[in-house]
Amino acid sequence: MPLRSERGGLRTDEAGEKNEAEGFFAAQRQGTARRLARRLLLLFKPAIQSVRKQVLKVGEDWIFLFLLGMVMATISFSLDVTTSKLQRANLWAYDSLESYPYLQFASWVLYHVSLTAVSAGVAKYISPQAAGSGIPELKVTLRGVTLDEFFTFRTFVAKLIGIICTLAAGSTIFLGKVGPFVHMATILATLLGKVMVKFAGTKENKGRKYEMLIAGAAVGVACCFVAPIGGVLFSVETTATHFAVRNYWRGFFAATCAALMFRVLAVVNNEHETVAVLFSTNWRVEFPFDFPEFLSFAILGVICGCLGCIYLYCHRNLTIFLTNHKKISRFMADNKIVFAASVALVLASVTFPHGAGQYIGSRLTMKELLETFFDNRTWCSDEEMLANNTRRPPKPTYEAKWLQWTHPRLSSLEMLAFFITLKFFMLLLATTMAVPAGYFLPVFVYGECCSGSRRHDDVALAFPFKCSLICSFVRLI
Repeated sequence: MPLRSERGGLRTDEAGEKNEAEGFFAAQRQGTARRLARRLLLLFKPAIQSVRKQVLKVGEDWIFLFLLGMVMATISFSLDVTTSKLQRANLWAYDSLESYPYLQFASWVLYHVSLTAVSAGVAKYISPQAAGSGIPELKVTLRGVTLDEFFTFRTFVAKLIGIICTLAAGSTIFLGKVGPFVHMATILATLLGKVMVKFAGTKENKGRKYEMLIAGAAVGVACCFVAPIGGVLFSVETTATHFAVRNYWRGFFAATCAALMFRVLAVVNNEHETVAVLFSTNWRVEFPFDFPEFLSFAILGVICGCLGCIYLYCHRNLTIFLTNHKKISRFMADNKIVFAASVALVLASVTFPHGAGQYIGSRLTMKELLETFFDNRTWCSDEEMLANNTRRPPKPTYEAKWLQWTHPRLSSLEMLAFFITLKFFMLLLATTMAVPAGYFLPVFVYGECCSGSRRHDDVALAFPFKCSLICSFVRLI
């Protein structure tokens, strides 16, 4: 027994000496790294001071706004490219299983359920603050309420991953990216603001932080629609109570940098030959509207206003029901991923391209839906309807996306009416999920579809040169 204790003591002493040696060498390595970092700082100190002087001479705020716009535009464009490739991969897998309809259904459903589950999981485990659009929380913050971890880098990463998965699900989930990009832009504005404060050697100012958040809100909108003026107006609407005049130019400058960078990247990626608007129209410049068309615009506004009231009423009652029902509310709180996957399963089943999805353009993305609705083409003409004369769902036609709205058994007006009815309830169901997503883009698509259903039949015959009504003026919410 004593011999064993002596051996155990010797082993303990050896382990202790080994740990001390490892700690000594680790401390030496840290000391070497610190000395190397100090030498590098001393080496580049003159260059850093020179850059710092130039930045302070120009104004750190303008450099900050420039960087904010450029970085957010790059992120937005990269996100669009990534989601487009994922959607094309989904359609390729779907079309490759053409001889196996059951496998096609499984592939279509599994793709959307998996992406939605990942988006909900990111919002649950990485950062709960990433769920939703983020605009209501931004309004609360601008009114002086401090929200924990709402403007952290962790929330930024969770929001970015979540919105990639949500947008990659396409028009099946029927959610957008405006709200999340406004949130991400304000997070980036907060992080860049801290860096610029340390770089300039000044103290943090709450008023300055407030101004940068407003500029971030403008940049978030400009990255989505390439609309600098719309971004500034949105930032004015977000603040609602007080808006300083100097913030107009700050927001406009940052939003313009973001919009220009977004379109330049499209040229670099060979998507366009030159810098152009995101959604183009082809109406007559000398006289774009016929006078009687203004009556149809007024009727359209009344219809969309009524639909907006009906949607808000249904959404409010649905929210109250889900909140007051104890079992459902407990299930939604404890099983957010399962609930989101269940909703995605229902939506993917409804939009299956060989089922009801063939009547609502389910193969198109949210951006492609807007592009087809902006197209000033008369879909009801016989010559163009003959382009799709089979009784099967339209194949992917990337050069002529409007063919997704042609069907041998339904007219384009009937398909648009079915789209309006079905997407109304799909949007209600999609907004119950706790995933990073925006709700402005679905409203724009829905409003433009209403104007599309108005233009593609009777009015198109009465006014052959008319154009589509810009969807941003047809807001349901």
